[in-house]
Amino acid sequence: MSFNLRMQGLQDDLMRSASELDELSQALDGHVRYLRHSIHQADAHAMGGHVDDLRHSACEMRDIAHAIEP
Repeated sequence: MSFNLRMQGLQDDLMRSASELDELSQALDGHVRYLRHSIHQADAHAMGGHVDDLRHSACEMRDIAHAIEP
């Protein structure tokens, strides 16, 4: 029983963290759009890569969470 609760807690934490990364990615997308229309276009490309990495991490977290069987 205790093991199942810990696994459920881990699953919940992973899903919550993935959602938070999605929110951060969405916010950073706005910053990337701003950079693309400024003199910092090279920074926009680099930042866009970081945003993609965050999205990928969120996806991996969800995959791990779905693989957990509480």
